[in-house]
Amino acid sequence: VGCSYNACTFCTLFKHLTYRKLPQEQIEAELQRVSAAGGNPESVFLGDGNAFGLSMEELRWILGKIRQYFPGCKGVNMDATVTNISQKSDQELRELYELGVRRLYLGIESGLDDVLRFMKKDHTLAQAYEQIGRMQQAGLIFCAHMMTGIAGKGRGLENGQATAEFFNRTKPERVINFSIFHHRRAPLYRDIEAGRYVP
Repeated sequence: VGCSYNACTFCTLFKHLTYRKLPQEQIEAELQRVSAAGGNPESVFLGDGNAFGLSMEELRWILGKIRQYFPGCKGVNMDATVTNISQKSDQELRELYELGVRRLYLGIESGLDDVLRFMKKDHTLAQAYEQIGRMQQAGLIFCAHMMTGIAGKGRGLENGQATAEFFNRTKPERVINFSIFHHRRAPLYRDIEAGRYVP
């Protein structure tokens, strides 16, 4: 539940949540419930903000239970952060692929390092290139989130070109576009009020 990083200044999705792992009993009960109802999905998405941040031991257990209850499952997908990937060894990344993990959705957001830094993302572009390369070497499929409007007033074309360059090099299977939303609860709103960021 929630996001283990939860520091991006534009985000309000998880600010009200305390990051926590659900009990194994609760996870298995949900798998049993879906299976008993006739469910045998071909793909499973693990929520919430970045399930990939779980330990290898926890992921092994969950992936094993998914195989047990959903024998037709061909792939497990989840959100991840660049930092999450860096915390797994090459061998662990390959093992996760062998256990059924297929797609990792990364919040890239922008192709400009200064924008990533200002928005307090957990990575630089160089780090993203490195970790995406490692996950792809292990067979995992890179899917990307990007955010239009994130660079602020007057920088849309610059940001679009830089982000396109990043995607042309990393070749995500899918790109999911969000538009930045300036919510009063987001830390970014203080920057707007103080004139540090112009939407």
